Amino acid sequence: MALSLWLYNLVLIAGVIFASFFWLSYLFLVPKARAGFWEKLGHYKPEWLEAVANLPNDKKRIWFHAVSVGEFNAIRPLINDLANDYVILISTTTKTAQELARRVYPQHIVFYCPFDFRSVLHRLLRHIKPDLVILTETELWPNMVDVIARRHNCPILLINGRISKRSFKGYQYIRPLMENMLHQINHCYMQSQGDANRILALGDLSIEEITVVGNLKFDIHPIINPIQKDILAHLLSFSPQDTVVTFASTHSGEDAPLLDVFTTLKKDFPELKLLLVPRHPERREEIRNILNVKGLGYSLRSRLSEEHPNAEDIVLVDSIGELVLLYSLSSMAVLGGSFSDKGGQNPLEPISQGIPVLFGPDMSNFMEISQLISENEAGYQAQNYDDLEHLITQLLTQPEQCATLVENGQQLLMNNRGTKDLLSIGIRDILEHRQAITV
Repeated sequence: MALSLWLYNLVLIAGVIFASFFWLSYLFLVPKARAGFWEKLGHYKPEWLEAVANLPNDKKRIWFHAVSVGEFNAIRPLINDLANDYVILISTTTKTAQELARRVYPQHIVFYCPFDFRSVLHRLLRHIKPDLVILTETELWPNMVDVIARRHNCPILLINGRISKRSFKGYQYIRPLMENMLHQINHCYMQSQGDANRILALGDLSIEEITVVGNLKFDIHPIINPIQKDILAHLLSFSPQDTVVTFASTHSGEDAPLLDVFTTLKKDFPELKLLLVPRHPERREEIRNILNVKGLGYSLRSRLSEEHPNAEDIVLVDSIGELVLLYSLSSMAVLGGSFSDKGGQNPLEPISQGIPVLFGPDMSNFMEISQLISENEAGYQAQNYDDLEHLITQLLTQPEQCATLVENGQQLLMNNRGTKDLLSIGIRDILEHRQAITV
C-alpha cells in the first residue's frame, strides 16, 4: 500500500475517533444523515443479499456509482444503453438519489455506496463481484479505488469526469494521494479539455489514458409521461393564459430575494405564477416561514389532490423527482444554487423541455455548459437579483426573444450529443477485452 494511502487511513481513523461525538449528534439531529447509514457500513438486508445472490452469472456486471440526483440522471442514458447486455448495479450517496434510482430502476440492484473503509468495501465487493466499476464526475475515494483495483483486480473507469479550477487547487495539497488513485484508474473520460489538462497535471497518467468526450448531460432527453403531465397540470390548476416561472433547486439564502423578484414582477404581470422548488425538500418549513413573513399565499405540492387542487399564485414543491415534469409545464426556469456559492444546477434539463433558462453568477459546477449556453444565446446569466428581474421582464415583454432562446437551446443540445455512444463503445471494449491490471 502506498505511503500516502497509509497516512490517509491514519487520518481517517483518527477523525472517526475524535469526531465520533459530533457524528453521532449529527446522525441524531439530521434524519437524512441516517438514511442508508447501516448499509454504508456494510450491513445489508436479507432480501437485498438474496437478490444479489440470484443475479445471473452468464452476463458481466457493471457497478455504476453516482453521488446525487444530477449525476444519476446523467448516467441514465448510458445505463439504458447497456442494460440488455450486462447486469447493472447502481450506488448513490444521497437519500434523494437513492429513492429516485430505486423508483426508476426497480429491476436493477440499487444500494448506498459504502463509507471509505477498506473492510466495508471488501464485504460489498465479495457480494456484488463486479467486472467493471464506473465512477462519475469527481467521485474519487482513496480506499474505494485501491480496494477495487488492487485487491479485487477490477477495472475502473471515470466517466463525465470534471476537475474544476477550485477543486484543482484543493487537490494540489493531497497530490501524492491523487497520483496513487489516478494511477489505478484504467481510463478517464473527461468533459472538456480543461478538465483533461487538470487531471493530467494531478496524476500519474499518460495522454493515452485520458479522452475528452464531452458532457454526458447533453444526452439526457427526458421523456415526459403525458398522463403524469396532465395529472400534475390539473393539480397545479394554472390557466393557459398564465406565465409560469420555476425557481428550481434553490438553496438557503436564495428563497427570500427570489420571492422579492417575483412579487415585484407580479405588479406589472398579474398573470405570473410561481413554482418554488427547493434543492432539499426538508427545507419546507424554513421556506414556509419566509412565505408567511412576507404575507404570500401559497399551496404545498404534497397537499394538492383532485379534490383540492391549487388555488394560489405560488406552489411550494416539497416532492422529489418531479422537476423535469414541472419544467415541461413552465414558461421559463431560474436555477438556484447560482446566486449563492453552491455552483448552480444543471441548465440543460429546462432547455430539454423547450423553455428559456436563467441563472446567477456562480455556475462553477457547470462552467463549460453555462459558457456554451451564453455563447450560443441559449439562456441568460444574471449578475444579481436586480439583473434577474430585468432579464425576466425582457422575456415577458419580448416573446420573440423567448422563441430565439428556445430555438438556440435545442440546437445546442443537438450539436453536443453523442457522448453516451462514445462511452458505450469504450465500456463494451474494456469488458470484451479485459486485461489484468498491473498496479
